[in-house]
This record gives sequence, structure tokens and C-alpha cells, in this order.
Amino acid sequence: MPVVLGPGWPGVLLHEAVGHGLEGDFNRKGTSVYAGRIGERVAAPGVTIVDDGTLDGRRGSLNIDDEGHPSQCTTLIEDGILVGFIGVIAYLRIAPLGARAGGRTAWKGWTRSPAAQP
Repeated sequence: MPVVLGPGWPGVLLHEAVGHGLEGDFNRKGTSVYAGRIGERVAAPGVTIVDDGTLDGRRGSLNIDDEGHPSQCTTLIEDGILVGFIGVIAYLRIAPLGARAGGRTAWKGWTRSPAAQP
């Protein structure tokens, strides 16, 4: 059964329940329930979650992120299988084969590394 979450609070619910766990920095540190699970089933079949920073005029959308990369639509969970994380292109250097990230990094100040920003 297709489910589409509308703007506003349904998106916030998904963001809090799933989004933070899919941030690349938490997965790199191993503190997320999704750490080390690329390619594994993490949701029911039929569940697909994308992070699309390219939607014009939407909250969280932007032209480029703070690493200078263009925003893009990144599939995070596809048909229930974990296929990617949010943000931090630098994560891909140490990510498992097949991990995807991109265009969602936020600058946190001169003394900190860039961080994923769902």
C-alpha cells in the first residue's frame, strides 16, 4: 500500500524516527542502529525513503551544500533495503562498497568537520 507523507509534521516524524539514524557521521562512528547494515533489509518490502534536497522552495532544499557539492536526490532505503546515508561526501572514502551520500552537508564551524544535515 503506497503511503505518501505530506508536508509538515509527517515529515518531521520521519526525520526524527529514521533520518538521524541515517546520517553518515553516526554510521561512521557506529552509533546508529543502521551502522554496518548497507545492503540489509531494515524496513518492510515496498518501503522506499529518499532525501531530496533538489525540490525547489522546500525546507532543507539548497543548490549546493557546505562541502560545495550540488544537492541531489539520494535514495536511503529502497524496497526495504538500506542503500545509502545522508550527507558527508568524505564518508564515502571509508564507506562500504555501494554506500551513497551527497549534497546534504552542513558547516558546523571552523573547529568542526562538516556534518550530515537531513
